[in-house]
Amino acid sequence: MTRGIRTIVLNTEETYEKELRTKLLSVDGLKIVTEMDEPALFENAIAQFAGELVVVNLDPDPDMILQYCSQIIEKYEDLTFFAISEVNDAQLILKAIRMGFKEFLLRPFDDEQLLEAAERITKLSLNQKQQGRLISVFGTVGGAGSTTIAVNLACELQQLAKRSAVIVDLDLFYGHVATLMDLSPQFSIADLCQTLDAIDSSMIEKALVKHDTGLSVLARPAHFAQAQSMSAPNITTVLNALCEMFEYVICDGPTRNDTIAPSVLDIADISVMVLNMTVPSVRNIDRILKEMEREGYNLERIKLVLSRYYNDSGTLTVEDVEGTLNKKLFEIIPEEPKVVPASINTGQPLLKSAPKSKTREAIRSLAKKIHNPDGENQSETSRFGLIARVLGK
Repeated sequence: MTRGIRTIVLNTEETYEKELRTKLLSVDGLKIVTEMDEPALFENAIAQFAGELVVVNLDPDPDMILQYCSQIIEKYEDLTFFAISEVNDAQLILKAIRMGFKEFLLRPFDDEQLLEAAERITKLSLNQKQQGRLISVFGTVGGAGSTTIAVNLACELQQLAKRSAVIVDLDLFYGHVATLMDLSPQFSIADLCQTLDAIDSSMIEKALVKHDTGLSVLARPAHFAQAQSMSAPNITTVLNALCEMFEYVICDGPTRNDTIAPSVLDIADISVMVLNMTVPSVRNIDRILKEMEREGYNLERIKLVLSRYYNDSGTLTVEDVEGTLNKKLFEIIPEEPKVVPASINTGQPLLKSAPKSKTREAIRSLAKKIHNPDGENQSETSRFGLIARVLGK
């Protein structure tokens, strides 16, 4: 698909929740910005979350759901509405189409039908500005190195991007993105969340601070009280606004137990999960992946990155990790005990402090795979050739 489609979902049928999410997230570029099961909250969600597509499951009570939708569709003419139902009734389909639904998909529909319908939206919105890609980076254990990877990945994507990149610190209480870049921001994401009604590109620009690599930075809140007052809808609104301005929006976080985490995962194009070669890290990510699979998330959007890899890592091997998780590692970042701490302590990303280091080379490789997904698949020989280079074999 040529551009991302931000999607709002109304589904009152609990038993269909996982299947519907799985279907929707199977479409490349489609993001679920919010899901609701209460029709009474439907219009408020549409007003609160930016979106292009609204998917409505009419079952189990089509007449009641259509009644809720009638005035909303008329009011929000810039949105595209899809209806879904098991009821193959000509009168119901005609009523929905006359009301303003652009597509009526009969359950069970296959992935190809949904993809074709989504592509029709894309063709109708070619005049709209292409959205940037949202990359979320988070660690599976404390000290995994996720902030280091997020900052350096953002710097590398900035070098590759045509429309520039921004990094957002979503570790709202203890984030160190600005510290790792030796920056002292005046404003933060909290300032934008307080002015959502008037948020525009000029306001966003004032809240950002620019690093000399060209990368823009949106810092975490300065005070704990500000962090506590921030909500998932507010943060996703800011992230969506950033995606309209930048080619890449890289998020450091959210942290594993943060309440905003599900909302960020929903709208992320790629979620980079950072793990170490330790049993607690592997167990944590195994639980996360299984839970996401149960909830219908598209695990193809999850990329596993092994951080701080070294030869003498005890009893675990790369094959052990991949076998346990039943998923290939997307990239392997080597451990360089002197290079990375020096970069952190001087507040300079690796492309400045150690441009020829193995760690910088691996993170740049990660950035290239994200920037050029068509070149992502590589042979086992080349993958493990990288490990050999890292270990000096």
